Amino acid sequence: MLSFAFAFIFVGLVAANITGTKPTSGTCLCVAGTHVNAHTSAGTHTAVHASLNTGDCYKFHGGIHTLNGYTFYQLQNVHGENLWVAGNYLNTATSGHCTSMYNKISIEIRRSATHSTGTTCSDAVAKDYACKILALHNAGKIHLWNKHPSGEHDNAYAYNNINDACHGHAASRSHYTCGECRNPGAPGGHVCLSRKLLQYIHDIGSSGYIHVNEIAGACHSCHSRHYNGKAVDLDNGRNSLFLSKCREYGGVEPLNEGNHIHCGFA
Repeated sequence: MLSFAFAFIFVGLVAANITGTKPTSGTCLCVAGTHVNAHTSAGTHTAVHASLNTGDCYKFHGGIHTLNGYTFYQLQNVHGENLWVAGNYLNTATSGHCTSMYNKISIEIRRSATHSTGTTCSDAVAKDYACKILALHNAGKIHLWNKHPSGEHDNAYAYNNINDACHGHAASRSHYTCGECRNPGAPGGHVCLSRKLLQYIHDIGSSGYIHVNEIAGACHSCHSRHYNGKAVDLDNGRNSLFLSKCREYGGVEPLNEGNHIHCGFA
């Protein structure tokens, strides 16, 4: 009986087409098809950042736009981005489909993350904030990125940094060169994350959905506060709030850097 019910759900998804409908923000939408393109913006000629398949389910972010003969719908948190998919390949589903999909992704990320082998961090308050941030991520209320813009692979993703801090470990720092720091490059090693930084991330995340792009990872200027465990880069969806809160919490680097907000502490 369970097998029949499962098959019925996905047979239904194959006949998907929500073109012409206007779902409410947060509605669970599931993909029906193979290698369905998820675009950075509406349109068939825009960049494709994900390839989706039947059963991949995401919450509707709110955007609808018709272009190139298709109506595109913006999906929330597709591999860490809000991407657009043609309504011809989407079907509405119960919230449980999106919950199951989110839990699957969270499990895969946790399995891929290895704990830092660096110094144990003794600040219990910082550890508690890190665990609260991780809980927000696992509940789908914020997103901790598990990749770097450079495409470099290491253990210093924002998710790993917070995961390590929650377990009382120092966060990993990236170790590679870039235009911002060619010599000697990102330092590698480990660093304990600042309590004030973690409080800022937690409180901002508690007030609404955010992307935490980088903490101690990626390649920044050679003397960046990121490598001291005292800076974060956030998605700039709420620029003024991120910047004002950075100042309110004692941040000395409230910076709008174009595609993200940087907040650094002394």
